[in-house]
Amino acid sequence: MEDETTVDVAAEQTTDEVAKMLSVATQKAVEAGAKANEAALEKATESVGKFFDAVSAKAVAGTSKVVLQDQKTASFDADQVLKDASALLRSKGSVGFTFKSESELDYLAKGTDRTDLTGVVIEPDKDVEISRPALRNTFVEQIANVVPTTSDSVKYTEVLTTTGAPATTAEAAAIPEVDRTFGIVSVPLQKIAGISKHSNELLKYGAELVAVLKDMLAVDLNLIVDGQLLSGNGTAPNLQGVLGVAEVLDSAAIGAQVVPNANLFDVLRIAMTKIATAGKGKYVANYIVLNPTDAEELDLTKNANGDYIMPSFVAAGGQTIKGARVIENTGITAGSFLIGDFRYLNVRPNGGVEVDFSNSDGTDFAKGIVAIRMQRYLAAYVKNNDSAAFMTGDISDVKGYLAA
Repeated sequence: MEDETTVDVAAEQTTDEVAKMLSVATQKAVEAGAKANEAALEKATESVGKFFDAVSAKAVAGTSKVVLQDQKTASFDADQVLKDASALLRSKGSVGFTFKSESELDYLAKGTDRTDLTGVVIEPDKDVEISRPALRNTFVEQIANVVPTTSDSVKYTEVLTTTGAPATTAEAAAIPEVDRTFGIVSVPLQKIAGISKHSNELLKYGAELVAVLKDMLAVDLNLIVDGQLLSGNGTAPNLQGVLGVAEVLDSAAIGAQVVPNANLFDVLRIAMTKIATAGKGKYVANYIVLNPTDAEELDLTKNANGDYIMPSFVAAGGQTIKGARVIENTGITAGSFLIGDFRYLNVRPNGGVEVDFSNSDGTDFAKGIVAIRMQRYLAAYVKNNDSAAFMTGDISDVKGYLAA
């Protein structure tokens, strides 16, 4: 049973004084809470009414016992308040006190009707983070060969054909002739952009929200860039993605090679060998991209005895295979892989993310709507002679080719 303190008060005599105290207390609480709404005021009025009911309900010979909960949260001297209230029975006068904190108003509310008055007049804490549905991480631009440009296109020269070759030559013999033809490839920059529209009121009163919306639009923009760098088809206005130029590890590439009980480790290791041999040592695979649903096989692969397998060419952490780091990302389709030397994926951005504000679209000005536009300009390419730096394929199919 809770400890309680009671005091005899003259209901009729103290009504005015209590009303004054409650009025001051309520006003202090409203000021402390920074704002009050209609529901909060109704709650305060209800508590005041219950306090008066407690004073008058058991009135006997003009007095009543008012129960006050024994709490230590109030900074004012509760005992002294009770004594002052008792003194009103013996002589004319008044007693008053003010509430200096929310805990003191809490003391008053719980002392009368056991309800928490502070919960409706004190503004709650605000979690400023705005949540949104989950998005995958971007990664391709971070591992590619990125060099800024100030032009609207990028050109490079490549060797198309080579005839003849140097050779050992006897004295007075004809020296072999070497001929090469060259081609120039021009890659235009493409624009990737998005617009988000908002009211003038939001821009004026929701500065923090506007900043968050700008960040969200920038994330959306870079997600499109990342997807284009991964799988764009190269036809304007699309970028050239690396999957579109990578060599495919198919049955022709596997040939007669057989690996009993082939697993994902085997598939990736063989793909790395194909890249190294096709590039004659020029290419060294440095990244492997897998969907998380496939990457888990690297951790769960076991032998016939149920022991987890960690091949000798895999680092202790399991995320580096013969020097190539494994990247888990849902941007690549489950069931497939991408492996390569990403130094040969060239990305040429012109500037960064451009941000513009305008209200000139259609009836936006009349409606008080402002549009936030973000855009990026960039080109992406793998040189024709470097396509062998990358390899992709269907994991299940390759396992089948190796078992044949």
